[in-house]
Amino acid sequence: MKKYFVLPFFLFSMISYAQLLDKTALNIGYRYTGRNVLQAGLEFRIGESNYKSLIIGPSVLYTRINETDKFIPEANINFVNNGVMFGVSGNQYSLEPRIGISLFNALFLNTGYAFPIHREKYFKGITFGVQFNIAPKGSKFYDRVKMM
Repeated sequence: MKKYFVLPFFLFSMISYAQLLDKTALNIGYRYTGRNVLQAGLEFRIGESNYKSLIIGPSVLYTRINETDKFIPEANINFVNNGVMFGVSGNQYSLEPRIGISLFNALFLNTGYAFPIHREKYFKGITFGVQFNIAPKGSKFYDRVKMM
């Protein structure tokens, strides 16, 4: 009898997992935040509307600090409306509000300002970056092109 209760739960979790992956993309990027930084992580899109969505995700930053390699976790949130992007990202060293443009959610070009929140000011000042989002074929992460 227990198997009959487990089976619907298992099927429901598979369906919700598939829907979660349908709006997820891998991000790879470069940022200059007072130093050169490489970024890799995941992005999840909330919202069904084209050109208006909320994109959240965790990332890992790689940089060299004092001749040692550093891997720094980061969380970000971006609001995209008609190709204009407003967002903020944070890690244990800085908080960075940013503004930029989104090209179909496949490419983000942004600039902002990193406010240091740690006594060691590794990230500070004006920033700029480029980020590529790679989603599986048929994903709902990218915006659709409207043809007239």
